[in-house]
Amino acid sequence: MEASEHIAPPLLDKVAETNYIDLSEYTHPGDPDSAHGIRQAISESKRSGIRRIQFEPGRYYLKSHITHVTDGIIHDAGSKGSEPIKECHILIDDVHDMALCGAMNAAGQPSTVLVGWNDQKNHGFLPAILWCENSPGLQLENLAFTREPAYSASGLVTDKTTEKVTVEILPECIAWDGMGAYCSNRLISNGETLIGESITYGHGAGSSWKSIGNNRFQITNTRMVEMLSRGELLSWHQGAQTDFQIYIGHCDNLQLKNLRTYNSNGFCLLTESCRNITAKSVKFWPDGDRLFTGPRDAWKIFKCGGQIQVDGLEVKGVRMDGQNMHSNWLYLHHHINQTEAIFFCKYTYAPILPDTLIEFYNGPIHQTCVVENSSLEGKVEIGHGGHLYRIRFKEKLPSFAQESCLCSVRCWEADQYVCINSDFINIAGAGHLARYDNLQLRNNRYRNTMNPGILLGAEMPTHAEGGHATNIRIEQCDFDNCGFFPRYNTRGCIGVHSAGFELPLNHDIEITKNTFRNSDIGIDVMTARDVRISDNRYENIKQRIRIDASTTNSITVNDT
Repeated sequence: MEASEHIAPPLLDKVAETNYIDLSEYTHPGDPDSAHGIRQAISESKRSGIRRIQFEPGRYYLKSHITHVTDGIIHDAGSKGSEPIKECHILIDDVHDMALCGAMNAAGQPSTVLVGWNDQKNHGFLPAILWCENSPGLQLENLAFTREPAYSASGLVTDKTTEKVTVEILPECIAWDGMGAYCSNRLISNGETLIGESITYGHGAGSSWKSIGNNRFQITNTRMVEMLSRGELLSWHQGAQTDFQIYIGHCDNLQLKNLRTYNSNGFCLLTESCRNITAKSVKFWPDGDRLFTGPRDAWKIFKCGGQIQVDGLEVKGVRMDGQNMHSNWLYLHHHINQTEAIFFCKYTYAPILPDTLIEFYNGPIHQTCVVENSSLEGKVEIGHGGHLYRIRFKEKLPSFAQESCLCSVRCWEADQYVCINSDFINIAGAGHLARYDNLQLRNNRYRNTMNPGILLGAEMPTHAEGGHATNIRIEQCDFDNCGFFPRYNTRGCIGVHSAGFELPLNHDIEITKNTFRNSDIGIDVMTARDVRISDNRYENIKQRIRIDASTTNSITVNDT
């Protein structure tokens, strides 16, 4: 369906009576396709200036979609070759202070569910359930999100031969003949504990599931045969594209409250270039007998700045990370004069604000310059693509800043990020992957994470993700069975390492009053300096603290 679809005339009388738009005038739960009616309500909101849309309790089925031109889909190395367009069930674009409000049940959980369409094709792209851009003051409250049929399934391993694995689908799961097997993971028989490395990743199993009757399915894959045992549980997904079920870009002063994602076809939620985010009781948790929520990150925070406050985040069953926070490195392309230069950054465009600081790296140290103004100089199509920025500074560029000098943009990271009272369980990646400064992580729980529960530091070789982790405080968190498979050569409960660097670039990190349980390593430190470790408890930890002497200095340990 094209973006110019017919919109019904406004319901003037109904709107005039209330300070919100009643969605029941446009569509109802259970309708074959509520997407069109929701888009009508959004159009009326733009016309009338009434910014709150009220949903009823129940399931809104979304099938029709519109096509939105956006660079937001061209996001990382996995997006190479993607066109700058995205199909969306619901689009909010250039609307200030929009509020989508669902209903709650007696237990305080969202009872309004937006059900995205699933074509059941392997490893494809699906319409975003909700795509939001350029809409400051956006509020989402009391809403749940899922796909139907669900994008993931789970089964009990009942048999295997030298080439094939047989599973019995769990009662509340749906699978089909030919379903893919992407981002597969195994759990113990009660489904509560993730074990071992992921069996398949984003390229899938190279074969698909075949129905053999009586709710049993079989797949040919030698790696599955080698890694699985009878009686274990297996989770898998239909695909694993770099796709976004909910996308929120360039929406400053964003508020998220009481949201739940049951099932997702890609990243559950991406927030990009948003300044100031408040999130309360946001949950990514599978329903029924499914063991995983989605094949990619639960919530990725990308180039977001200002104050980010997260309370009561709950994540269970995702591949890769629970909360992933990063920007991208900026490279000096060429000088114009002593105070002005052209820079290159991969992937999507993000504004560089006046008076922000840009850090120029010279080995283990950096020098900052203040931005006077910046503009988009052009788009780069070769390689993974990206953008050229023309930046004028209030002072001369550093004398060492030559072509390809590595830089980071302060306004692409949070002034302060706080995450408290949150849970990360059965994550086939890291609980928190943080390439940001100014983090406070307090009273969180990390359990059964394939990579470290918290992984700090930048990445250079693949995605050019920055920056280094500085000014970090991790306090009163609980870690159990974390980091049993390495990432960037780190293991255990907390890992610090900027991949692709061999210098102590992560710094001013305090790790205090935490509890570490049932893991190979408590704290694994590389490429860091000025790290203070104190008053932590260790239970059944093989190696409390591992420090790479060649890439670290000034590591202080005062544990009892």
